[in-house]
Amino acid sequence: METIFGLRRRDPRTPFDHVPFHDPGKPNISSVPAFLFWIGKSQWWIILTGTFFGIIAFSCLALMPGFLGRGIQAINDHDQAAVNKWALIIVIIGTLQSLAGVMRHRRALGGWIVAATRLQQIITRKAASLGADLPRLVSTGEVVSVNSNDVERVARAFDLIPRLTGAIISFVFVSVMLISASPTIGWLVVLGVPLMSLGIAPVIKPLQTREAFQRKKLSDASNLAADTVAGLRVLRGIGGEETFIARFKLASQEVRAAAVRTARMRSFLEGLQVILPGALVLGVIYIGGNMVAAGDLKIGALLSFYGYSAFLVLPLKVLTESAQRITSATVSARRVINLLAIESINRWGNNESPDTRAILRDGISGLEIMPNEFLAIVSDNPLLADELCDRLGGYINADQVYLGNLPLTTFTRDSIRSAISSQEKDPAILSGTIGSIFTVPHSGRLTIDDAMQAASAQDILDSL
Repeated sequence: METIFGLRRRDPRTPFDHVPFHDPGKPNISSVPAFLFWIGKSQWWIILTGTFFGIIAFSCLALMPGFLGRGIQAINDHDQAAVNKWALIIVIIGTLQSLAGVMRHRRALGGWIVAATRLQQIITRKAASLGADLPRLVSTGEVVSVNSNDVERVARAFDLIPRLTGAIISFVFVSVMLISASPTIGWLVVLGVPLMSLGIAPVIKPLQTREAFQRKKLSDASNLAADTVAGLRVLRGIGGEETFIARFKLASQEVRAAAVRTARMRSFLEGLQVILPGALVLGVIYIGGNMVAAGDLKIGALLSFYGYSAFLVLPLKVLTESAQRITSATVSARRVINLLAIESINRWGNNESPDTRAILRDGISGLEIMPNEFLAIVSDNPLLADELCDRLGGYINADQVYLGNLPLTTFTRDSIRSAISSQEKDPAILSGTIGSIFTVPHSGRLTIDDAMQAASAQDILDSL
């Protein structure tokens, strides 16, 4: 907070100055609608204020054709005073619409960013809570795809709420004005716009199906890419690199083909947004022109009706965009829910004090590890050795491993991770120096040599 001339000035606030969240909350994952409603309820103030400015912005746009028509009619009647009056009103309404539009856009963007941030924090928290169980339950490519693609698609659904609300209210407002001014043209426009929406509706379901299929193909390609990169050294050793590259190319082409099919449906939908409103405007001009020729309608009123017809195309586009966004958000939200619904392999207890001096015993193999004992296990089947190591570390079948007389699931997961360290044998390539990786800043309790000795990695360092 700054002080200017002895006065305190508050720091500027934005719709998303409170992110990231200290606690993103516990989502309702019982269904897709409940999940989306929970996200919206968590940021209700941004949505409410954005909707308020959205209604004002669209209402100003809805009023503009009528004022323009009256101004043109005043020009036709050579009434300078009326021309000045309507010109001033148009300037005021235009200025108000611009300001409200800016505020609406800020809050719409804020709703998008806040929703995306909340979802990313929830997914990160879930991944951290699953810990080492995560790669055993879901592929790396799926996690990356959900966090990068699906989160954005779900969040973008909250970007359009202010525009959607303003579009619906302005449509009702303009419809009432048109019917009261000219029932014939008014009912043509009022009934024509919903009929156009009905004409677009049959396209939505196929679009949703194609987007879901494209999303699945993208996830499969991401999984294959992650697996290929993880096993690249082995693949090069056995000569299988080209085979996996060919498989990835095939998967990539399948993603492209699915995206093309989705794009065709989207382009068809975009074409309907041009053809259907254009037909409505032509109908209004044709009927209105005949009424002007018959003397039943003034030229200014006809121009107003034309402006209203052109304006109603905007709510129709917003409705169509909303259908597309909601379709994408529904598909992506289902993916996010599937990830958040994953439960840990083991059910942990509440005991936070495991006895590290007790015997560690595997109930399946009968292996017992005494305290302060250096033990080497040899197996002719590496998979069984890996499974044994995972069990002893409490990653799988923790209820079959005992510390003293108590199964590992009696204790909390964090206490077991602190008491029992299970290290994977697979090598990892880390960037930076050894000092930057092993040195704990400002602790002074652990040296690099101590860390290398504890990890039995001194021979690796010597070989380098």
